[in-house]
Amino acid sequence: MKLNVSNELKSRLMHAAENGSVIAKDILLEVKKNVPVEEIIRGTYNCFSTKRKRTEAGTFKKIRIVFTACNKDLGHPNFPDRNNPQAPWFPENRTDLEPSTFAELFKNLGPYQPDEISYFCSAISLDSKVTVRLHESMNDFMEAYLESNYSPIADSDTSSLHSSCMRYEDKARNAADFYTNFAGAKILVARDESNNILGRAVVWNEVTLWKSINTPIAASLLDRIYSSHAFVAELIRKQAQEAGILLRRRYNDYTHTTDFTVLNPIEGQEWAAGDNIQVSLTVKVPACRWHKKGVPYLDTFYSLHLTDGNLELRNTEGDTSIASCRSTEGCANRRKYVCPKCGKIHPFPDMAFCKNCQDMFYIFTVFGKVLKGTSVEYKGKKYPSFLFKKGRPVPEFRRYLQIEKLFICKCSVNSLDE
Repeated sequence: MKLNVSNELKSRLMHAAENGSVIAKDILLEVKKNVPVEEIIRGTYNCFSTKRKRTEAGTFKKIRIVFTACNKDLGHPNFPDRNNPQAPWFPENRTDLEPSTFAELFKNLGPYQPDEISYFCSAISLDSKVTVRLHESMNDFMEAYLESNYSPIADSDTSSLHSSCMRYEDKARNAADFYTNFAGAKILVARDESNNILGRAVVWNEVTLWKSINTPIAASLLDRIYSSHAFVAELIRKQAQEAGILLRRRYNDYTHTTDFTVLNPIEGQEWAAGDNIQVSLTVKVPACRWHKKGVPYLDTFYSLHLTDGNLELRNTEGDTSIASCRSTEGCANRRKYVCPKCGKIHPFPDMAFCKNCQDMFYIFTVFGKVLKGTSVEYKGKKYPSFLFKKGRPVPEFRRYLQIEKLFICKCSVNSLDE
């Protein structure tokens, strides 16, 4: 007798193989062999299918695939209804098998590594081909972040994609604007055949790596991956490597911000692909292009710095840090203050200007401190006239106004930690 496999099982094996599962590819080749089942399968099983075990997990369903096996031997004691050709699929005639046990039944396959088995278990739970593409427009970011576009299923009770704090419409819109206009980043997005989002990861192309304080190196980075299925995260990493991205986050969390793994060799450096390194990174950001309010929760470049008149996102804090971009409310948390006149940093929350500018533009009267000069109305608000030249904000004040937008957000009622 030949091996009997259900259409759904064949479809899941085919898609899992297309999605990179070595085990699925090997099993599919065995299934297609036109030989007696005893040459392929250990034991007496000859009919196989799958069933989906669903678990409600809030906004999605966890899908776990269990393989079913039975023996179509008419003389077998577990085959009582001998005159019914559908009897092998009756529940009482089937045995449930975990994916790893199912793979072990094939005589000519294995042994497999634990990571290959884990990949197979995850990939088999999605009956669809997955595509991973790099995008860069605001609309692409918006689609990738919006919860309404997410896959309705996952392979675990805890999906990092479905628990992202940036999945709400107002925050997704501001995140899209931030990444495209302020940070100049791109995004890798994984989708199934129904165009559901399965995973996303921000890609930073213009990164400066500091091997030492005087050694800047051009680099690129794959940021933290959010996915509904474990194997999708691996597909995104593979696509990033093929695209020439140099580094990826070593740990897929929000804490290890200086730990990275080399995806591709960096010219002039001794690091090889697969090496784990600890380095400081910076990304220069043009504040003049930023036009909306708020900041998304940033996993790697969470610290905003102002140095020599330039804004930078960094993966480390320091004396020049003016804000932390780690709020789930959609705005930055202030660390230090920027003087609207000279653009220098100061630590005084009760002073708009730094001490030097305070002394220069304030006078002390019997009624207290008073600003010198006249006021000018700008966009519905009044400001000191010395912050303007020919009716326009001086560069330092213009940058100050842009920076202040990062601390303003429209808070959503629903908010979860990233």
